[in-house]
Amino acid sequence: MNSTHVWLLSSLPMPEINFVFIVFALTAVYCLWMGVRHRWLLWPLVFAYFFRLFLFFLDYTRVFRPPGATADASRFVNEARHYANMDWKSLFENIPLFHSSYYAWLGGVAQKVTGESALFLLSTNFFFGHVVIVVTGFICYQLWGRRAAVFATMIMALYPFGAFNSVVALREEIAIMFFMIGLYFYIRWVAGKSAFGLLWGGALFSVAVLFHPGWVAAFVGVAAYLVYFIYRNIIVKRPRFVSRIYALKMIMSISMLVFSIGMVMAGGGLSLGKGIEVGTGSEGGVSALIEGEFSGEARGDSAYPSFVAQGNPYTQPWLIPARVMYFHFSPFPWDIRSPTHLFGLVSSVLYGFLAWRVYRGWDRLKDREDCIAMLLIFAAITFLFALGVTNIGTAIRHKTKLLGLFVILAASSFNTLRIRIKRK
Repeated sequence: MNSTHVWLLSSLPMPEINFVFIVFALTAVYCLWMGVRHRWLLWPLVFAYFFRLFLFFLDYTRVFRPPGATADASRFVNEARHYANMDWKSLFENIPLFHSSYYAWLGGVAQKVTGESALFLLSTNFFFGHVVIVVTGFICYQLWGRRAAVFATMIMALYPFGAFNSVVALREEIAIMFFMIGLYFYIRWVAGKSAFGLLWGGALFSVAVLFHPGWVAAFVGVAAYLVYFIYRNIIVKRPRFVSRIYALKMIMSISMLVFSIGMVMAGGGLSLGKGIEVGTGSEGGVSALIEGEFSGEARGDSAYPSFVAQGNPYTQPWLIPARVMYFHFSPFPWDIRSPTHLFGLVSSVLYGFLAWRVYRGWDRLKDREDCIAMLLIFAAITFLFALGVTNIGTAIRHKTKLLGLFVILAASSFNTLRIRIKRK
C-alpha cells in the first residue's frame, strides 16, 4: 500500500466522518427543499441521493471502487492537502489557472478555512451532483413540460457513470455544474426570457474552463450561434430604427462573440480532450493537428480498434465520423474483451437511446432557437473531445460531461414515450 492510501486511511477519524455527515445532511436538506417546492423533482432526487450514498459506502469500504477513485482521485486529494498547508501569500501567488490543479488549489483554499479532510473534495462533489440533476430538470421542464422533465431527471439520477462523478474526488462534477447552470442562463437569453442571461452564461462557462480547459469548446458553439444571430438581425433584416432593448442585445451579442473568440485563443487555443491544443503557436495549423490525432497507436486495455484510431482523416473521410460514433456509442459488441467491459454497455445503450429520441424529436428541435443554440454547443464539444480520445474507458468518462445536454435534447420526444404492460 503506497503512502497515498496510508494517508487516506489514517485520516478518517470521527471528525472526518462528522464532516461527511454534515455535507451529506445539507445535500439531503437541499433535495427535500427542491422536492417540496417542485413536487415532480422529489422522487428523482430521492433515488439519486440514495444511489450515490450506496456508491459512497461501497467505495469507502473498498468493496467497489468507481473509475478514477484510486490514482486520479488520490492525486487531487494530495494536491489539495499540499495547497492547504501553504501560507496564504504563497497560496495566492501560485494559482494554477486553466489547469487541472486549479480544482485541487480551490479545495486547498477551502480546507484552510474548514480544516483538512481527505473526503472534502468527494463530499462537495456529492452535493454538486444533485445540483446538476436539478438544473437539468429545470431546463427540461421549461422546454418540454413536467412529464419529460421527470423522465430526464430519473436518467440523470440513475445513470451509473454520472453518479460515479459524485462520489470521487475529480474535477468533472464541479465543472459540469457550472456548465449546466451557465447553459440555463444562456438558453433563457436565446429564448428572449432574460436580458443578461448571455453574460451570466458566458461567465459560468468561463468558470467551467478554469477547471477543465476542454470546456472552451462551449464557447465555439456560442460563437457559432452569435455569428448566425448577428448576421440574421443586422445584415439580413437591416433594421432602420431599433429599440433600446434591441440595441442592448446586439451590443451584448457582439461583445460576447469577441469574448468567445478570445477564450478560444487564450493560452494556446482549443484543448482537444487530452491535452492536444490548437493555437497560433502550433506548427502546421489545425489540419496538421487533426491529422496527428490519427497517427498514434491507441493504448490501454479498452483501446479503440486500429481502423478507428489510425489513418489519414483527409484521404479516409469516414475516420472523423467513426471517432464521433465511438466516442458516444462505444463499446460495441466486438470491443468486449473481458467481463469488466460488459458494464460499458450500459453507456452504449443509454446514449443510443438518447440519440434515437433526438431523432424522433428533430422536428421540434430544429424549429426552436434555444435548441439550435444547444445543438451547436453539443456539436462543438463532441467534435473536440472525440478527436482527442482513443480509449473506450476515457470516452465514457468524457462523454458524461455532455450527459445533461444530451438528455435535454432527447427530452424533446420523451412525451411520446409509452410503457405498456401486457396482461395475460
